[in-house]
Amino acid sequence: MCNPELLQSVQKIQAILKRNLISCKVDDSGQSIGRRYARTDEIGIPFALTVDFDTVKDGTVCIREVDSCKQVRVPEKEVGELMKNLAHGIVQWEHVAKTYPAFSV
Repeated sequence: MCNPELLQSVQKIQAILKRNLISCKVDDSGQSIGRRYARTDEIGIPFALTVDFDTVKDGTVCIREVDSCKQVRVPEKEVGELMKNLAHGIVQWEHVAKTYPAFSV
């Protein structure tokens, strides 16, 4: 990842997730987003977060759920608590999909 703005956003989101005890790994393989999603699907990762130029512009992160492949945009300040609640079953994906704006490419 060579764009300094994206790198800064990735590091910020990674720190937020770690503060909320959410395990995360940055995929900076250079593959297309579709291949990255396919790789996470194969190994059973339930949610994938994408930091992109919209993150830099408006401070939102894309969250994709593996079973439905639906995506939403979530403000970065809410992503840590939301992911923790999803991981612990406090919040269900259906609620998230209704609460946050849908995102499609």
